[in-house]
Amino acid sequence: MTNLMRLPGARLVLHAVIVVVLYLALMWFVGGADPLTMSNIALAAMYATAMFGMVILVGLSGQVSLGNGALMAIGAYTLALTSLNWQTVPIIGVPMNGWWAMVFALIGGIVFGLIIGGLGARLKGPYLAGLTLGIAVGIPAIANRFPDLFGGETGLLLTVPFPEGGYEPAVDEGAETGTEAVTDGTTEGTTDEALPTEGEGAGETLAPDDLLTIDDLSGDGTASELPTEGEGAGETLAPDDLLTIDDLNADGTSTDAPTDVATDVPTDVSTDVPVPDVPVDTLPPSTDQADPGFLIEYWQASLAILVACLVGFVALNLVRGRQGSVWRAVRDDPVAAAVSGISPAWSKVSAFMISSVFAALAGGVFAQLLAYVGPGAFPLGLSLSLLVGVVLGGRSSLVGAIIGAVIIVWLPELVRSAAEGRGWDEQVTNNMPNLLYGLLVVLVVLIAPGGIVGSIKSLSAKVTKRAGSPG
Repeated sequence: MTNLMRLPGARLVLHAVIVVVLYLALMWFVGGADPLTMSNIALAAMYATAMFGMVILVGLSGQVSLGNGALMAIGAYTLALTSLNWQTVPIIGVPMNGWWAMVFALIGGIVFGLIIGGLGARLKGPYLAGLTLGIAVGIPAIANRFPDLFGGETGLLLTVPFPEGGYEPAVDEGAETGTEAVTDGTTEGTTDEALPTEGEGAGETLAPDDLLTIDDLSGDGTASELPTEGEGAGETLAPDDLLTIDDLNADGTSTDAPTDVATDVPTDVSTDVPVPDVPVDTLPPSTDQADPGFLIEYWQASLAILVACLVGFVALNLVRGRQGSVWRAVRDDPVAAAVSGISPAWSKVSAFMISSVFAALAGGVFAQLLAYVGPGAFPLGLSLSLLVGVVLGGRSSLVGAIIGAVIIVWLPELVRSAAEGRGWDEQVTNNMPNLLYGLLVVLVVLIAPGGIVGSIKSLSAKVTKRAGSPG
């Protein structure tokens, strides 16, 4: 087996097999799950995607980041803005779709990762943490500074799955319909209404005085002016003369309707309407987003799992490849790494860039899970949750990232289930997961600094050592 792994590309093939098997197993499980479980799996896969980048940045590169939630916002806003404003992909000219939007989210992650990595290349410890903390607070706040572009606090609403043919371009509704704004019973601009071109009234137009406004009605809702000549001159309408809802039967007919009206309807009239023989392939496509058997939770889970597996495949090859060794060397001893020809600065920048790309892709998935992008979806707590998950699972292990994602998603569900049986107050139920996160982090740091995966590895090594020792 060791000799086989030395063959060119053998490690790549092994990693591909692992990822494919994991993907198929997850999709099989999702296929038999209920919608709530599907949503939780989608969230866990999204968190795992972002945490893969945290493992590289925090675990392998040794840098501290409190701003990966803001990098998720970069990916989400990039996906939303490109989807809503571009009908075709620039330069290439192909129609925009969800996958192209994810590609632009990836590009946004690369650009911002290089910028932030360049700023933090010479920083470490609390100074680097302060930089990333400022990013976590500042980037979501930009949406409030430019509400016309980013939607402000309201955010941007998305249609998922991505609408066939793309989103309709934004147009001026008033200019498109030709209608005029109406305020306080008066009209602004041109008020001419279209009238018949033949017969009585041909060629005439309606002036504002010809329109019935609220000022023409008396306090009881009747017309304040009636004809002064001819039939009905001088008469007024009392409230009893008006037809109200009480005067109607259940079928909508008047209770005072004459009873001598003939109701005989011939029954020999054919009701068969001929249907033209139109070929199916000439009918317009359906505007529905999904067929009756479509389940949005299944689609979202499939998307999140696929992206997580693709990102996991890339991360697995980076961690176990030469680049992973470079990151570890710089983390353990930057001076020795520089002497051996490794650039510590570029090593840190590359780690930030990879982490930013993974976070941006997770943000793009998150936007499609929520069908919404706004500052409220990317608070500082999101960045802290990512860091907590990595610490709990194991900051140097991709498997630990998956375990941490599962803990973050399912711990609130476990607390909620426990609260239902014990009658806890709603405020206690909502805050209990945060308390448990803090306690778990403290316990892990004190008892098991390597996280769950690190503890399992240490325990396994001790058991193996004892089993191999004589007598």
